[in-house]
Amino acid sequence: MALFLLRPVAGKKLINPEYVDYAEELGDPLDYEQPLIGFPGHFAPNDLLFYQGDQFPERYKNGAFIAFHGSTIRAPYPQGGYFIGFVPFKEGKPSGPWEVFADGFAGVDTIVNTSDAAYRPMGLAMGPDGSLYISESEEGKIWRVMFKGAKETFGSEHLAAMEKHKMLSHIKDPDEINDNLDRGRAEAGEKLFVTHCGACHLADGRGDGTRYPSLHNSDWVNGDEQRLISILLKGLEGEITVNGQSFQGVMPAFNYLEDEQIAQILTYVRLNFDNDSPSIQAVDVRRQRRRESREAENL
Repeated sequence: MALFLLRPVAGKKLINPEYVDYAEELGDPLDYEQPLIGFPGHFAPNDLLFYQGDQFPERYKNGAFIAFHGSTIRAPYPQGGYFIGFVPFKEGKPSGPWEVFADGFAGVDTIVNTSDAAYRPMGLAMGPDGSLYISESEEGKIWRVMFKGAKETFGSEHLAAMEKHKMLSHIKDPDEINDNLDRGRAEAGEKLFVTHCGACHLADGRGDGTRYPSLHNSDWVNGDEQRLISILLKGLEGEITVNGQSFQGVMPAFNYLEDEQIAQILTYVRLNFDNDSPSIQAVDVRRQRRRESREAENL
């Protein structure tokens, strides 16, 4: 577990959340041994291979191939990783910045949810002839990578095309505003909210004040996200207390909606109506569905 994290969006090192309570004891981050090289957060490096073969051009000899399995929780930004990286080495140390060696495994560029990715690189191995083998975790597929060009003329111009991949949304450092996917998801959530929730909670989210509670600055909306998701999946019946006021009513289940639709509604509510809480992702809804399904089977 790392004590400090480099967060590109913030432009500085931040204390890992697990160690915030010990900030004064940790001291200055610069007093710690610095890493030889760093990668953007949530790339999820899953395997490392130092290449010893001769099948590839000389520049790859002794360098490190890295399988980035890909993130699951980089929201509200696109998920990152899902490619094979390479770090050139010389005399046992990185001799240049990390590169994109092989990409396209996900099948899409903007990876909103992990399930959108067709494949996720997982393992690396070198064959007897120097070929590079890449495995992935979604379908159990394995690729064999061979170099069939002229090794003696291989150079920087051949790497330029792959360098452009660093600007793709699943590889680049996300822009805090322009790459925030919640903006579009909240807009979609507003339309769904008006359609499915507006009759009771009203379009402005203030409810009628008697049977249907206001969603403004709500302790339920800003509280436990599992409980919030469960309300939409199972409905709610009986007396509840919202911001100190009691309500007695029935809320139907909306489990017929897709995971992403429920996530969009809740994201809209948690980012509006005087609320300010993290977004809800489809994977969160899917996880809650499974949890409740297992609980129902155990009854």
